[in-house]
Amino acid sequence: MAASAESCAHCGKQGAGFKRCSRCKQVAYCGVACQNADWKRHKKKCAPPVPLQDVSAKLDAAEATRDWRGVLKWKGRMEELMARQSDDFCSGILEAFSNAHQTGWQATGSKDHARSCVGLEERRIPLLGKLQRFRDQGEAMCSLSIILRLVERCSEAATWYQRARDVGAAHGFFSLESKACMGLGRVAIDAGRHEEGVALLRNSLVAAELNELDDPKYELIALKELISALFKTNSIDEVEPLVLRYREAAKAEREKEGFCLLELDSVVCFARLLEVLCLCTPRWEPLSTARPLLPAQPYSV
Repeated sequence: MAASAESCAHCGKQGAGFKRCSRCKQVAYCGVACQNADWKRHKKKCAPPVPLQDVSAKLDAAEATRDWRGVLKWKGRMEELMARQSDDFCSGILEAFSNAHQTGWQATGSKDHARSCVGLEERRIPLLGKLQRFRDQGEAMCSLSIILRLVERCSEAATWYQRARDVGAAHGFFSLESKACMGLGRVAIDAGRHEEGVALLRNSLVAAELNELDDPKYELIALKELISALFKTNSIDEVEPLVLRYREAAKAEREKEGFCLLELDSVVCFARLLEVLCLCTPRWEPLSTARPLLPAQPYSV
């Protein structure tokens, strides 16, 4: 069997049979000249490899403290950790590194983290299917879709959202159908297919009402997305009851759970509706960019 190809850590040349650093065993060189030329840089990181058992313990500790840099420090050992392990264990390892990259992306804004997330989630999703963890599989599909959409790979995002929707429909997970329809609606609206997007958001709201977890937050989020889309048109007759419903649902959630951030959005929606109906000065920008209204005199409702 031919030796597998490697890359020279200094010049990047591809080839087989390269010699690895005798101390750390982590990098390879095409010859002595490249190894000597790279030593000034490499010696800062060159150290004997940490035993695999210790790597696993350090990875668990970093994940427990949400130290994303501490998790990603061990990504070079990921394949070793996963070798000859169960699908469940491998899924957990992939999830740990994916979560760390997502946190790193939020912290740094680097799209390299996003690209790494895509690769890790694409490997994890089939494992979840083999384990018959279909809800988790659908949630991972939605997470992957969000990442793809944010890095402007919208057609791929739509494909994964549709797969998540199919998983939800096949297994009776209305919460998953709601998320997937919402994502498909956003993609359609971004692409200028507003009517199609609004129809999908309506489907998301219907599925949210039926969610098997009996969690009111699904309905609140679906209402917010649909209202935001409808505010871009003159659909006042449809918007008005939805805003009132959203406001009451947010109040009920606050009374149940304590302070509810979603209620702030409900107040903004309600104030903007009153602006449209009473002052006839509509502002149709999305909720994400709108500012709460500060009228000189309070409205009487």
